[in-house]
Amino acid sequence: MGSRVGWRDVTAFSALAYGLSWAWWAPSVWPYLGHITLTRALPNVVEGGSIRVPLGMFGPLLAAVIMRLFVSREGVRATLGFVRPLRYYAVAFAVPAVFIALVVVVDHASGLGRFNPSRTLGVAVPTVVFLGGVLGLPLTLGEEYGWRGYLLPRLLPLGEIKATLIVGVIWAVWHLPILLIGLNYPEQSLMMVLPVFGITVLLIAFPFTWLYVDSRASVTAVALMHSVLNATGDTFTSSRYLEGNPLVVSAGGLVATAMLLMMVLIGGALRYSKRT
Repeated sequence: MGSRVGWRDVTAFSALAYGLSWAWWAPSVWPYLGHITLTRALPNVVEGGSIRVPLGMFGPLLAAVIMRLFVSREGVRATLGFVRPLRYYAVAFAVPAVFIALVVVVDHASGLGRFNPSRTLGVAVPTVVFLGGVLGLPLTLGEEYGWRGYLLPRLLPLGEIKATLIVGVIWAVWHLPILLIGLNYPEQSLMMVLPVFGITVLLIAFPFTWLYVDSRASVTAVALMHSVLNATGDTFTSSRYLEGNPLVVSAGGLVATAMLLMMVLIGGALRYSKRT
């Protein structure tokens, strides 16, 4: 891995990932820019089913492939890390599913949200976790092949904490165009959305880094964890199941953020204590 960070490659990859995704999203975002302010409710374009939003998720993958083939010239062979012990895939399924279950329990028990399932959970839970997680894998590979597969290993010489924070910031800001048109928080104000989303992404980046490092650079395992988190969070903390303000009770809300912070602090302390 080396002891130095290739900042040229980091910068070039990041600019390319932003450019590809933002250019693709621009036609969906441009019509609303003149109406967006810090305090006005954001439009709800993402939930309308525009194909542009999910396809733009492949920007980081394309950027990483371009960098590997034409800049760093290391090629793309064996860069998915697919063949790994099953325990890493078990973690990828279990950790986000348990986390979202705990978020829902805290939301409901605290009175901040009201959990009212629209389907029998005995059917919905395994369907969403396993089928939803697998079906969503191509989209999250579109992100993770870039963020964790290309960017993270180039920053790891700085140490896991610094590398994760830098990746987290780049990853969070990359979402800005689709946040403006309602990703995760439709009808909420930008003033509230930006800090809540930014902190949540920074915290989520830590378990993704840990799984990537522990699984010996398995982008597939991290993408699966990302996909299961998306599937369970988007389903069980959506208005179909959970009533409440999404800024508070959703998978990207304040309750989840507080729980993530505790988990990252505890998990980080345990992780780094083993190395000293």
